[in-house]
Amino acid sequence: MQALFTLTSSESKRLLGKAVAALPEVQHAKDNGYLVVGRGSTNAFILEEVLRGGMEKERYVAGQVIKGVLCVLPPGLRGQPVTLHKGEVLDVEPGSVIDKLTPGDLLIKGANAVDPFGNVGVLMAGPTGGTMGQFYMALKARGVATIYTVGLEKLIPSVEEAARYGGTMLLGRSIGCRAGMALVADGRIVTEIEAIDSLFGLKAVHFTSGGWGGAEGSVTLIVEGEEEDVTRCLDFVEGIKGEPPLPAVKGPCKGCGAPCSFDGMEEVELPAYLR
Repeated sequence: MQALFTLTSSESKRLLGKAVAALPEVQHAKDNGYLVVGRGSTNAFILEEVLRGGMEKERYVAGQVIKGVLCVLPPGLRGQPVTLHKGEVLDVEPGSVIDKLTPGDLLIKGANAVDPFGNVGVLMAGPTGGTMGQFYMALKARGVATIYTVGLEKLIPSVEEAARYGGTMLLGRSIGCRAGMALVADGRIVTEIEAIDSLFGLKAVHFTSGGWGGAEGSVTLIVEGEEEDVTRCLDFVEGIKGEPPLPAVKGPCKGCGAPCSFDGMEEVELPAYLR
């Protein structure tokens, strides 16, 4: 049996949140070791499912694409990244536990791009590469796994090609925050396709993308499998339909400190759909 449905960006994030939170390796790390959940809007949905409680998801970001530009949420407006140890939330910055992480522990990291070849791209605007600069090589050296969560709205032709461009000191002008991109060719990726397989054991095909009138960034999927499993999947999708978009939280452009040549957000009269 085949079935078709469309997920808005927020509905995809809720699907990913539920699927990643239920992964055996995530549950094992949460209950028996360290689970580090990096900032990111999709990761906020995951964290909400892991902790089984609401949170200000719109503040659980650092870099973000908002109101038509790449941007950085000022430190004073951001939520602290969450690190769990044996089920307890620690009041620490994630970097303070790097030396304690061992195989079986887990980092959940958001991504900004994914391609058909299984590569993910992560934008970096900080001078030392942000979370990627802090964690990537250290965890690779230790054999500690990272899960990269990324919705199919971020599908691009080639992350390898894209990562050859950009850089905060190379870009001469940018309408939005300047950034470079890290290419990860060997990461564990979870998109809507892997999420549906994990939750329902179904094959999912990325059928179309896009929309308007609130469906911008949507992906349309076709799933195939036994009728009982397809029915369970569609019932689940009906349950997450209407997931609201996150409120826009953005600091002022002037004096924000991000590497950006666009400082006119306060003076420019934005179209209504960007306000």
